[in-house]
Amino acid sequence: MVSRRLKDLEYAIRDITVVANEVRKTGKKIYHLNIGDPVIYDFKTPHYISQALSDATFAGQNFYVDSLGVPELREEVCRYEKSKNDIDIEPDDILITSGVTEGIFFLLAGLLENKSEILVPGPAYPIYINYAKFFDGNPIEYQLDEENDWEPDIDDLRNKITSKTTAILINSPNNPTGVLYDIKKVKEIIDIAGEYNLPIISDEIYDQIVFEKHYDCPATLSEDVPIIGLNGFSKAHLATGWRLGYMYFFDPTSQLQELKGGIEKMARARLCANSIAQYAAIEALKNPGPHTETMVNNLKRRRDYSYKRLRQIEGLNCINANGTFYLFPKIQLGEFKRWKNDKEFVIDLLKETGVCGVYGSGFGSYGKGHFRLTFLPDLKILEEVYDLIEDFLQ
Repeated sequence: MVSRRLKDLEYAIRDITVVANEVRKTGKKIYHLNIGDPVIYDFKTPHYISQALSDATFAGQNFYVDSLGVPELREEVCRYEKSKNDIDIEPDDILITSGVTEGIFFLLAGLLENKSEILVPGPAYPIYINYAKFFDGNPIEYQLDEENDWEPDIDDLRNKITSKTTAILINSPNNPTGVLYDIKKVKEIIDIAGEYNLPIISDEIYDQIVFEKHYDCPATLSEDVPIIGLNGFSKAHLATGWRLGYMYFFDPTSQLQELKGGIEKMARARLCANSIAQYAAIEALKNPGPHTETMVNNLKRRRDYSYKRLRQIEGLNCINANGTFYLFPKIQLGEFKRWKNDKEFVIDLLKETGVCGVYGSGFGSYGKGHFRLTFLPDLKILEEVYDLIEDFLQ
């Protein structure tokens, strides 16, 4: 006997790896462009951060810590957010989580039941869709308009608010499209949330991985609309495997107290996030090195090359990314009789070339007909990848 919630779970980003592992057994080289992990390429965790992790364990800090997070780390997160985004929050507004994924799990557990709804941008990071359904809720996708560089369709968002809506998600820079919402769009979404007395969930894990545009934090733009921010150490601090994140509550009118209290109960029930990683993260925040800026500069070159190559491949269209490390090209399926949908295309591409992307339908209904690729590998590997894709389509 298996529950419905487990039967219905899908996570295309990792599910495609099962196929890739079978293809590898045939002797084919696999190009893993499906998982957004910079550390598996040439972006390495800075030595001083790793040293802090080592120092913490040898100092004996291997015990259970406060369920809400090590107090010193929560204080550093407050200072960090003030410096980075000019947000005024207190340590009691911070919850340290086992990655952003656990924060999403906590939030949707607290917000959804009995088919209540959360508005998520479509294409949507699949965890939001999965966990919403897991907790007997409905993820309602508001459109990111591909014809308008993947910017949110504000009219579509407003039209999808119902009496069952519990929150609006802003995921900017966005996974999978790479779009950084225009500040006017963010303000409009915040105004709509205030009009309907809804909180904003702001997924900010890519807030430092931006290129031409400037990142504007929703909590900085909000006067009285509550914002629940999600961030972590995986991407900008190059510590993906540490599984360390945090959630902050920007709650100027005290609308989130009951939700926050319930989530804190969940945090206590799961004991705590990784203790030695928390002590190491204190060092990472106190002494920020040049690694994030260096990574972003390298990523921009790789993005520029990837975008150029994708535009030159007949049968694909692509909107450029202004953040993250993803591109989300559209497959002109009408030009090919070989594939009925994006999943067939991605699996066929993987089997024939070893290039492992993620099928766009795994990111919800607005992702259909697309596929997601990271541009994390170095230029030599990317050149091999795009040569293979071009030959495959020809």
